[in-house]
Amino acid sequence: MQEDINTVMSWFSSPVYSRYWQHYQQAMSWNQRHRRAYMKALEAAYGPSYRQEQHPGSQQRYADWNEGESEDGEDGDEESSSDSEIECDVSNMEISEELRQYFAQTERHREELKKQQQMEAEQQDGYVPADRDLRGVSWRSSVAPPSERPGERRAAEMKKLYGEDAAKISAMEAAMQLTFDRNCDRKQPKYWPVIPLKL
Repeated sequence: MQEDINTVMSWFSSPVYSRYWQHYQQAMSWNQRHRRAYMKALEAAYGPSYRQEQHPGSQQRYADWNEGESEDGEDGDEESSSDSEIECDVSNMEISEELRQYFAQTERHREELKKQQQMEAEQQDGYVPADRDLRGVSWRSSVAPPSERPGERRAAEMKKLYGEDAAKISAMEAAMQLTFDRNCDRKQPKYWPVIPLKL
């Protein structure tokens, strides 16, 4: 019975998983080094008492949290301290023409992206959810008066399409539209589907 429990509990120590555990250890050591470097940067920016001010009870509450860190803490501290000693003087740095072109291209891409996002935002503002009444939405939000008489263009199109019978067909369309509107007002149908369609 004890052998069965040991077999079940030790499946993860199989050599098959050694590569996984190697990656895991590397990731965890990177995480610890990153956390130490981050805290050092915060202490350098805000003073050495920053950690105690932000997390006053964290040392006692999570005492076992950094246990693995103390094993290789000396190596990590030396590595971090050597990194902090490196300084870069960029005051007399020369910028090549290729780098200038790269920055210009990047700026153009930013502008294009901003324009595209504005266009998408305008389209999103004009979007009507499927569960709202489409007849209540004003498609034109302009307060300026119309540039031509209402229905003039439609009448010209009808005349062009149907010739002499344009008035009769226009009257039939109007009657059908009025019947539809009256039934919608009386029965208040729900639009389907009631979720926004973004295809």
